[in-house]
Amino acid sequence: MTDWLNIRSMLFMPADADRMIAGATSRGADAVILDLEDAVAPSRKDAARAALAGAVAQIGGRLPVLVRVNSDPERIVDDARASAIAGVSAIMLPKVGSAAAAIRIDGMLAASERAAGLPEGSIGLVAVIEDPAAMPFLTQIASATPRLVALGFGSEDFAAALGIQPTQAALTLPAQTTALAARARGLAAVGVPGPVGVIDNLERFRGLASSAFELGFTGVLCIHPRQVAIVNEILMPSAAEIEAAQRVVDLFDAAVARGEGAIAVDGKMIDRPVADQARRILRNAKRA
Repeated sequence: MTDWLNIRSMLFMPADADRMIAGATSRGADAVILDLEDAVAPSRKDAARAALAGAVAQIGGRLPVLVRVNSDPERIVDDARASAIAGVSAIMLPKVGSAAAAIRIDGMLAASERAAGLPEGSIGLVAVIEDPAAMPFLTQIASATPRLVALGFGSEDFAAALGIQPTQAALTLPAQTTALAARARGLAAVGVPGPVGVIDNLERFRGLASSAFELGFTGVLCIHPRQVAIVNEILMPSAAEIEAAQRVVDLFDAAVARGEGAIAVDGKMIDRPVADQARRILRNAKRA
């Protein structure tokens, strides 16, 4: 079962991009998003859907696979049906504006799972927030269905809906609000507070990805392998950080065994939340 809170990098690729999919497991991403929506030309959408099962089979269970479906009512039912196959971990639903949208796709997926002989509820759901009109309903969206595993933030579309450029200054507030709504429900949160399409200025993307994690996002959406490497590197602790975290955990656990709830370590008070942060560093180190 996928540990969504520990998925750092999700790499988009068109579902019909055979060469890209053949190398999907070598790109370093923690998960792959097979796209049926924006990365596929309108004339190729049916072909991309038809190629989906083969693309999932190529990845072969070595990575979690998500499918970004079209929100278009004329396509979403067929997309959901085609996505209900073994090896798909979750559906990514774009342009979610209400809890009702998440509930509708939940029903579609349940029917598709039954038809495909899959356990009902086995495919998760990532609801992507891409319109300011969704902001008042984030709490309801985040609790719409047990199938929900994450909220995503679609920065480019969100900015387009506002009629502005997708700058970090403009998108930090809605991005963090989305992340907070997700984390309050124990869900993962994926996205960046700015343009995800930055591939010509990797230092700028590094700043956006770092800001995303500082705002509470658990993972970053990537459109290029170079972005994947940056995201994974950001969350890779240094040797000094690992050593310090291990020291905090060891001393805190020993204190708890003695019946103490907090201790001083190197001039700082260490209690359970601080120890939990140190454990997160160690988990990131182990995963890296």
